[in-house]
Amino acid sequence: MSLVRYEWRKLFLLPALWVFLALSLLFNALLICTLSEWDRTFFNDASADAALLGQQVDEPFLDGLAALPETENRTVLLQSVTGLENIFETYDTGILKEFYTDVVENSPTAVSWMAWKYDALSSRVDHLARTDAGMDVYAGPVTQGSHQFLFGTLMRSILGEAGIAAMLGTLYLLGYEEMHQTESLACASRTGRRLRRTKVLAALAASPMFLALVAVPALGVYFARFDYGGVWNASVSSQFNYLSDMLLIRPFLTWGDFTVAGYLAAALALGAALTAAFSLLAALCGVLVRSPYLAALVLGLLCLGGLGLTSALGNLKLWVGYVVSCFQPIVVWLCCGGWFTELGLNAVLPWQETIAVGADLLLLSAGTALALRRFGRKDVLT
Repeated sequence: MSLVRYEWRKLFLLPALWVFLALSLLFNALLICTLSEWDRTFFNDASADAALLGQQVDEPFLDGLAALPETENRTVLLQSVTGLENIFETYDTGILKEFYTDVVENSPTAVSWMAWKYDALSSRVDHLARTDAGMDVYAGPVTQGSHQFLFGTLMRSILGEAGIAAMLGTLYLLGYEEMHQTESLACASRTGRRLRRTKVLAALAASPMFLALVAVPALGVYFARFDYGGVWNASVSSQFNYLSDMLLIRPFLTWGDFTVAGYLAAALALGAALTAAFSLLAALCGVLVRSPYLAALVLGLLCLGGLGLTSALGNLKLWVGYVVSCFQPIVVWLCCGGWFTELGLNAVLPWQETIAVGADLLLLSAGTALALRRFGRKDVLT
């Protein structure tokens, strides 16, 4: 444990790390400032009304909303929620099934996978209809925009920055002796080559710390401007919330019941696991490739090349390969705005993003363990 703390000290006393974190916070703050003042005011008013009256649209809610002092935003909200119906009572997942099976029609295997997924989704629609999840107000007309900004734009930025910090931090620890030309000396010590294993464990344990260092200040700035006090218990499957993929709009259909607070907690938990997966990917490259700079190049090629491969498979309509490539950590990261939903072409399994991150952790852990074993037998003097 003392060696792990020593490695953490080297990592967290690195000035470049704190410069990167400061620049990340600045970038995220600028992102938040791009939101319009009208959206912020409307969201805060809707949150205050929801906290005062309750979230679900019913007669008492409408009467209470109408009785509140009139403002321009409140009038818009009242007009939006008047006459709403439980959309899940009549929603048919066959629309999605037909659309996506048509897209992948040249691959019978992909067609069967898509058909199975949307058949499984139909039971979720029935459940959402029974629980009246669609009748939750959330933030009314600004729900979709605010949700996609927080869980799509801002969360993607936070997870991307945390992933970059975890990968570069891992490569820094693994390449520290090489950069200071002390690798042979370190390998000849009592700890010897086991030091690499300690470095991997230290970097892996530091990955959720990187996420916290990026997420806490960024989310602090966001929630200081947007009051979520009245919407934490709202369902994210409110009919005001929706997803658009390939110009097809669908409700925000999740595989589990999520409130806004629960969805944020689940996204951060999965984000921590994803950050750890990126750290393990960097560890695999750092152990296999002696030079930290060359390892960074290989890591960049793997990430960007993986994205390029997914895009190429889609363009070539090789749908089985496309779906399998969506299990990559980089693709899971890009889909964070739709986590825990059906994800369109990017998934064939319920909860695929969660399964993908779990599988990535297992495979990368096994690969890193084998690479460390290989390093234990390698001649470091050549």
